[in-house]
Amino acid sequence: MAIPFIIDDSTSNDLLYNEPRGLVPRDYNLYPRTMFQSPPDDMPLIPESEWDARIDEQEERESSLEHIFNRLAKRLNIAVPFTHQNGAGFCWSYSTGNATMLDRAARGLPYVRLNPHAVASIIKGGADEGGWCGLSAKFLVEVGIPTEEFWQVHSRNLRQDTPEMRANAALHKLTEDWIDLKASVYDRNLTRQQLATCLLNNIPCAVDYSEWAHSICAGRWVRIENGVYGPRIMNSWLGWGDNGWGTINKNWDVDSAVALRVTGASCV
Repeated sequence: MAIPFIIDDSTSNDLLYNEPRGLVPRDYNLYPRTMFQSPPDDMPLIPESEWDARIDEQEERESSLEHIFNRLAKRLNIAVPFTHQNGAGFCWSYSTGNATMLDRAARGLPYVRLNPHAVASIIKGGADEGGWCGLSAKFLVEVGIPTEEFWQVHSRNLRQDTPEMRANAALHKLTEDWIDLKASVYDRNLTRQQLATCLLNNIPCAVDYSEWAHSICAGRWVRIENGVYGPRIMNSWLGWGDNGWGTINKNWDVDSAVALRVTGASCV
């Protein structure tokens, strides 16, 4: 498979840095590695020797999260990406919001447009401020995330934080937890293997890249060329990449990463 839209050292900075981002590095004093219940060591890792076979199987069966998303978007004529941050520094909420929507699509739940702007606005008291993916993930565990019917798209108006909105958000809580892929003092290679394992199992991940100052939703692990692999990501920028997707082939540090366990099974 030819991999479209690869982000590497030849990629123009205009494609990487001319849109709002908003990543603030995780403060481990405030948010320790034990902040989520699910440890990453309960997830059997897929060895690199099996990656090619798993990747080829996803491509042959068209079973990856990207395939599932593209079929859904075509069937429902959905604008891509699912949601976009529209000038706000809320990438850290959109990464988990898009991961939640990918997970719902993979499990065949009814399509609803969730609103990550609500999550970030409530956390930041209505201010347009940066954060990190685990901050929004924690909110999704405790409160949930509302649909666009209960919080205006791209609005930071806290008057929308009503009991009705909270009830709707609770319909989209996680039924389990997030896995913190940085829960232990792992080296970069092990974090990479955890990320690959999640994506090859169709578990979407929110990933923070310090060099990019950006948080994104990773939805697929791909072979860029023989022996070279990387995450295929869904960005939260409108009109970006290949139908909202791009592939990272850069030696970037993963500042933080969380993998979705199971989202709420609500139908609305």
